[in-house]
Amino acid sequence: MKSVGVFVVLLAAASLLVGCGPGGPVTHQVTGTVTFDGAPVQDGDIVFRDPAGKEKSYGGRIENGEFSLEVSPGAKRVEITAMREVPGEFDTMNPGEKVPLKEPYIPAEYNTNSTLTAEITGAETLSFDLKRAEDGRSSEAE
Repeated sequence: MKSVGVFVVLLAAASLLVGCGPGGPVTHQVTGTVTFDGAPVQDGDIVFRDPAGKEKSYGGRIENGEFSLEVSPGAKRVEITAMREVPGEFDTMNPGEKVPLKEPYIPAEYNTNSTLTAEITGAETLSFDLKRAEDGRSSEAE
């Protein structure tokens, strides 16, 4: 009986080791650019999600309008967010000085309600040229 218990423990350990090996999920290098109203997005985030929500999401930074990350193959929903500094409130601790604030400025149609998609089939170079919302609003928080 004791040998059966040892066998089960060894079998469980072996199955864990197989799952942790170098044969992880296949990913491809995805690079590209992101602009908003013709200007490079200076500082933001990009996320590639499985539209069905069953697979892992892949995210990376956007810096000076460019991004680079590893993404699994298949159809993806793309979400892009960015913040910008706006005039802040006066600092109660330092009268006369304003505390800088940041606000999201990429419209929801590119992030929380994203309509952006990409099909990843191998190494990809993508370009996302985002525009201000049709109603003129530029902030998803409005």
